[in-house]
Amino acid sequence: MTIPAQFALYSQFGFEKVDCEHRTRSSTDHVRDVLTHPNLHSEVAVVIPCYNAASHLARALDSVLAQTYTDLHLCTIDDGSTDETPNILERYSDYGTPIHQQHAGQAAARNRGIRMSSSPYIAFLDADDYWLPEKLERQIAVLKQNPSVGLVCSDCATLREGMRVGSYFEKSPVPQTGKLFQRLARGCFIFTPTVLVRRKCLEELGLFNESLITSEDFNLWLRIAARWEIAVVPEVLAVREICPEGLSLSTKPETYLKNGIAALEDVKSVCSGLSPDESRSLERAIAERYYVYGSYLLASGFRNESRIQLAKALRRQPTHWRAWTKLVLSRLPGDAFRRMMEVRRRFV
Repeated sequence: MTIPAQFALYSQFGFEKVDCEHRTRSSTDHVRDVLTHPNLHSEVAVVIPCYNAASHLARALDSVLAQTYTDLHLCTIDDGSTDETPNILERYSDYGTPIHQQHAGQAAARNRGIRMSSSPYIAFLDADDYWLPEKLERQIAVLKQNPSVGLVCSDCATLREGMRVGSYFEKSPVPQTGKLFQRLARGCFIFTPTVLVRRKCLEELGLFNESLITSEDFNLWLRIAARWEIAVVPEVLAVREICPEGLSLSTKPETYLKNGIAALEDVKSVCSGLSPDESRSLERAIAERYYVYGSYLLASGFRNESRIQLAKALRRQPTHWRAWTKLVLSRLPGDAFRRMMEVRRRFV
C-alpha cells in the first residue's frame, strides 16, 4: 500500500512541526479499501478512549487506517466528551462502531473497548497519539513467533508543542525479550500507544484497575510481566504528544503520586507468585514512590504529612539514605528548615 503524503512524516524524524488539526471524512477516502465493514472478530482490536479529543483524534484514527497490517477493527469509546469528538468518531464508523458513555475515566473506557470484541490481540492508542505505518505488522510477527511473550511494546517518540524532543530508548538501554518484571519495577519503559497484548493475558490477569486515576497502565503492565515474558521492538513505532489539555499535564502532582503508590501496592497484593528477587524489586519501587511523595509534601511545607510518607519508605527500605536525610530535615526548627529549603532551591 502506498503511504499518502499526509502519513509520510510518520516514518521520518527530522520533521520540525506536526499538523495537529483534525481532518474531514474525505481525507480518509484513500484508506477506505483497507478495512472491510466492522468485524469484531478480526485479529486485532484497536482500543482508543476519547475524551474531548477533537483536536487530535482524526490524526490518531488515520494512523490506524494507514497500517500495513489490516486485519483489525476500531474500538473507539467516547468517554463523555463535550466537544466535536462524537461527530469525528461517526465519520470513522465504517471501521468500528463507536461507543458513547458517561465520563468514567481512561481505565473504564479502555476496559469497555476490550470487552467490545473477541479479537485474540489488543492494541491501545490514545486519541492524542499516533502510530507509524508498520507498527502492528512488526509487533504481530513477534507475538506469533514467541508464544511465551504476552506483551510486545516498542520505542516511542515524544512531541512537545509539535516538536520532536527524543525517544525513550535513545537514552536508555533496550531490554532483551524475557521476564522483565524487575526492570519494569525500577522504571516504566512501556508506553501505552506502543502496546500489543494477547487477550489471553487479560483473561488470566484482569483488565485495567478502574480505581486508579493514573498509573492504571503501569499497574497492568507489571501484572502481565509477573506472569509472561515481555518483548521490545527497539524502533520507534508510535509517537505520543504532550498536550496542555492531556491527562499528564492536567492532573495534580499529588494525584499522580498517590495513584503511583496505589498502583504498586495493588501489584504486591495480587501477584503472589513473585520470585524473591522480584519481590525485593517491588518493595524498593514502593519505597521510592513513598520517598518521592514525602519529598513533595516536604517541599510544599507539609512537614508532618511528609514524615508519615518518609517513614513508610524507610519501613520498606531501611537503608534509603535520602529518606533519612529528608526525615531529619523535616524535624529542623522552623527558621532552620526554611533556610535549608532556600539553599536547596538555589542549587537544585
